[in-house]
Amino acid sequence: MEEKKSGKKVGVNTSSGAKKVQRIEKEKQASAVPASGTVKRTVTKKVEEENAAAGVRLEAAKARAERKARREEKRAERRQETEAQKLQAKERAMEKRLQAKERAQERRAARAARRDMLRNETAVQRMERKEREKQERIALRKQNRELKHELALKRKEERMHKRRLEAENRKHKREQKTKRRAQGQGIGGWLAAVISLGVASLAMLTVITVGGVNMSNMSEMMGASYRSELYEVTELSENLDANLNKLRLASGAGEQRRLLTDILVDAELMESALERFPVDMATTNNIASFVNRTSEFAREGLSAVATGRSLSDRGDTLEYMYETNAAILQELHTLRDTMTAKDWQKLVKNSGEGMMQGGFENINSNVIQTPSSIQDGPFSENKEKVTARGLLDAEEVTAEKAEELAREYFRDYGVQEAEHTGDTVSDGMHCYNFTLRDERGREIYAQLSKAGGRLIMFDSYEKCMANNFSQAECVQIAAEFLQNLGMDGMHPVWLQENGTAANINFVYEQDGVLCYSDMVIVKVCETKGMAVGMEALPYYLNHCERSIERPAVSEGEAAKALGKIQPATARLALIPYEGSEALTYEFSGSYDGKEYFVYVDAMTGEELEMFTVLDTKQGRLLR
Repeated sequence: MEEKKSGKKVGVNTSSGAKKVQRIEKEKQASAVPASGTVKRTVTKKVEEENAAAGVRLEAAKARAERKARREEKRAERRQETEAQKLQAKERAMEKRLQAKERAQERRAARAARRDMLRNETAVQRMERKEREKQERIALRKQNRELKHELALKRKEERMHKRRLEAENRKHKREQKTKRRAQGQGIGGWLAAVISLGVASLAMLTVITVGGVNMSNMSEMMGASYRSELYEVTELSENLDANLNKLRLASGAGEQRRLLTDILVDAELMESALERFPVDMATTNNIASFVNRTSEFAREGLSAVATGRSLSDRGDTLEYMYETNAAILQELHTLRDTMTAKDWQKLVKNSGEGMMQGGFENINSNVIQTPSSIQDGPFSENKEKVTARGLLDAEEVTAEKAEELAREYFRDYGVQEAEHTGDTVSDGMHCYNFTLRDERGREIYAQLSKAGGRLIMFDSYEKCMANNFSQAECVQIAAEFLQNLGMDGMHPVWLQENGTAANINFVYEQDGVLCYSDMVIVKVCETKGMAVGMEALPYYLNHCERSIERPAVSEGEAAKALGKIQPATARLALIPYEGSEALTYEFSGSYDGKEYFVYVDAMTGEELEMFTVLDTKQGRLLR
């Protein structure tokens, strides 16, 4: 009974409290299951986020690595390109030097061959040739006169024929107009128009035909005139050849004076004849410059002979004049003998193109050579640039403005009149040519640039016969002349003096560095103490403010390249070298009784140039 009761009680408890407990447990279990799933999902999400972030970081690291690799690759490519460019530049420079050397050798061989050919001509052959050419010139002059007369007659006939045609045309028009009025509109009007057109066409054709004949005769006459000019220049060059050769052997003052006078006259006549050639002035500029130097040599020689001085100190110059003129003469002979009738016609039609132009260009490039063995100063012949860097911002001036500037430049020279004598081109620079005269008729020949009106060069044939001014005074006079022209910062680097005149070389100085490319040469007369000549073309071709590097080699290290030469002075100099400029140490020194100028690369310590100083009767020269 009790067991039953007890069991019944348990059963009751199970049905009430136990159920409650069971329910609570079930609720706990039910609530616990979702909580566990949430945790799992949360953990999984975090893992995924971390994996994703790690993937992003990995991709970013890969991208950075790729960019770095590309940068390194580009740097390597640039380094390779730079090295390749440097190698190519060296190869080009080497090739350029070899080509220049070959061209120089070819020119020397050609000049030697021409001199041999000229020397092999006997006196009899030369006399026969001169007589033959004289007769040819006479025949040409006669032909020119006849052509001129025929041309005048044809022009007169052409005018008369034209007037007759015009009168007949007017008469015919009046007749046709009358017929049209009588016949009215219709076929008659059209027929009259056609007839009138035919008459007009015939008249035009006749005029064109006559004009064609006229132009043909004109072409022939001009060709004959040009041929005559060539013969004249050739004859004058032959006269110079003979007189220069005689002057080499003449010892008497009277004979020297006569020969120098003939040389001066022939040179001036040749210079005038060159101006009449049908080629541009740039083509004949070098020849004209040589002929001008020849006439200046003759003037100085006459002055020397008049004062009792010898011409022996001018032997090198005389030899150069003779050999150069002989080479020019040979080229003129070749040009004269090879020009055909077709070449002369082409010359007339093309205004200077063809064989004539090519012949003079050949003379300029292969014959006219300033002696490289003897210089009147370091780098005095430098004209590296073809673009005038010193005049890039200058505005072009008119010839009238240039004349005003010329008078201003020479305001202290007593200039009374100025004459614009033409234009010329020197190394790519376009210039006005002027001849200025004072009250006594003394002349100054000057060139002014069209860009800015700068004084590029001038020459005054002032007689200098005495030494009244010291070298220091001449340098000061030249420096003041340049300052008056607006050339500041110029430093004198060389003086060459012959007893009556001093040539002073000035270069531009920037930050203590001498820039030899920017050179001006001033000639000072030691008799009157005034500038009588100047050459500033290299200065205006090259002058600019430069960015000059600091030397990589010390002065002491650079001096090691001098060898046995004992240095006396040293300074930094920017010199023209292989088409560019090189920063160098300029050393002056001596060895075994001789003086030298040596230029050592301030970046590598290698010797670039060396000059030997020669003491001659003409002054200090460089070899």
